Amino acid sequence: MIAMSDERLTDIDTIWTTISSAHTPGPKSQAAMEELVGRYHDAVTRYIHLKVRDKHLADEVLQEFWTKLLTGKLAGADKSKGRFRDYLRTVLHRLIIDHFRSRKLQQLPPGDLLDPSRPDDDFDHVWRESVIKRVWSRLETYEVNTPKNRYATVLHLRVGNPDAPIEDLAGQLAKQSGAKISPEAFRKTLQRARSKFLELLIQELRETIHPAGPDDIEAEIYDLGLGTLYRRYSEENAG
Repeated sequence: MIAMSDERLTDIDTIWTTISSAHTPGPKSQAAMEELVGRYHDAVTRYIHLKVRDKHLADEVLQEFWTKLLTGKLAGADKSKGRFRDYLRTVLHRLIIDHFRSRKLQQLPPGDLLDPSRPDDDFDHVWRESVIKRVWSRLETYEVNTPKNRYATVLHLRVGNPDAPIEDLAGQLAKQSGAKISPEAFRKTLQRARSKFLELLIQELRETIHPAGPDDIEAEIYDLGLGTLYRRYSEENAG
């Protein structure tokens, strides 16, 4: 499932190339900056508000982060450093620490801000939810752009009704689509939808880590706590 041809690999933009484009004069600059802001706005906002419990202070840190991004202060992101999420977490940690110290506040917010090498459960949780949200968005876009495709619709039905019989879900889809859907057809579409979801998850992660070989992608999946989903969808696709 993780394998991808060399031709496909060369066509994939990464977050590092997007950052570079965003800070390089030219017609692509604004589009790349909008992509960065849109991609990480919610995750960055949620994380800073988790770490900085004071809303006013959190908003100040957020303003400083977006100012740094928009003025090119983050243009030095380097893919050779590994995972973009580690780079971003380090940037946010330093911003929070510097902000508190500059205000001469005696105590930093709780957490592991002083040692970026240690796990940060808050950041991992926010990042994981951001990844899943973006994969869902990719799947929904794929459905919209692919005639007669119902992958996102079918997978949403199953995720929203985990214990419902396939017959009931097929009936719900038939009502939504106005077409007759057999349980077997629903089951096959669901299997293909899960396979596509996993493919898009791998694509999403490949854009944020370097190197991005199969072992690296698999390690990132497990590090993000998505191993159960990965095993289930992989085994189902293999079967």
